[in-house]
Amino acid sequence: MNLATVWRSTPRWCKLAGCFYSAILLYHEYLCYLLLPWTWPRTGILETLYPHFRVHAEDRTVLRILFVADPQIQGLRNEPSGVLGKITRWDADRYLGRTFERAAKYVDPHLVIYLGDLLDEGTTTTDYVNYAKRFHDIFLLPNAKVIYVPGDNDIGGEGGELVTDENIGRFRSSFRSDASSFWDDSVQFIEISGLAGQVVLSNSSRRKRPLIVLGHIPFLWGYPDPDAMKMLDELKPALIFSAHNHEASLMSRAISEDASRRVRSLPSDFSIFNLSPSPGDIQEVVVPTCSYRMGVPRMGFGFAVLGTVLKCFVYMLILPAILSSSPSNASGLVDLTANRLFYTVLWLPSRYPHLFTELCATVAFVLALVCGFGWRAFRFRHLKKVSFQV
Repeated sequence: MNLATVWRSTPRWCKLAGCFYSAILLYHEYLCYLLLPWTWPRTGILETLYPHFRVHAEDRTVLRILFVADPQIQGLRNEPSGVLGKITRWDADRYLGRTFERAAKYVDPHLVIYLGDLLDEGTTTTDYVNYAKRFHDIFLLPNAKVIYVPGDNDIGGEGGELVTDENIGRFRSSFRSDASSFWDDSVQFIEISGLAGQVVLSNSSRRKRPLIVLGHIPFLWGYPDPDAMKMLDELKPALIFSAHNHEASLMSRAISEDASRRVRSLPSDFSIFNLSPSPGDIQEVVVPTCSYRMGVPRMGFGFAVLGTVLKCFVYMLILPAILSSSPSNASGLVDLTANRLFYTVLWLPSRYPHLFTELCATVAFVLALVCGFGWRAFRFRHLKKVSFQV
């Protein structure tokens, strides 16, 4: 019996159910990722507002940055055992890989910055090498420089967990930041090894340039840490990028300890930040998680564009709260003269509603097949019985 015969003998409602089921799977597993760039803010908005500004220019006039926050790829300990655990890990890894691929192609970044919590079981796994390899297999980097900021799930600090030299060492050995030799000597990224110790500025004259601070735990969330606020008062950053909260937000706060925190939602298109720091006031952008396993309704990647890149310093800082009250240390420097930064969130499709819809569609499709072929078998037996009696 060939396929054509099977198709002709299949009840009509089974054919309709099969087409509907195939369309759901096709959209949820392929088309929704393929169409993602059409749902993201159009860069033409910026080029219309700033006629001489080209987001995807290749003449060193822009710096494109892709932010990846809290992927927390699942390990073996906190997942179900057996086949179910393999399926859940496979689906989460596949979601991260597909969405990152689309975002990297859309942004074409010069720099990718991971804002911590790369691994869910980074401090408890016994197979760190393969765990880290899985991460790198998911986030296949384009031709871009990279900075890795450790989070509390990577080196400790969550739930009173201690930060150990062993955790820091294996994180640094598996996730090596490389932001040096950016285009030419006018742009520099300097890696400073170690997470303890004072922040050291290589040249005091460079402090006149704007600073961008990178961290995992937000500096301005909740009651400010005195050591962190003192450090920010000394650095006077123009902008902070952090993660950890899993949801996108924009916070601003004065340096003074008794100042109130102001939280705003990000606009649907691009936010424009002036990198000339205002005295006594700092702004912080919290990048949302990119993993649907974090249980938040909206996931995404951060996308920033710096115009007319010449010289700028970017400091990667780890909060003393993570480092057991040890002073933070700088982990990287970048040079920039542009006083404008354009930022937006590349929102991702919700996965849990898709999985629920696929489950319901699968059940409905199986019931349609059972009912269809059951009814056909019943009619066949009935007609056979009638013809025998006749």
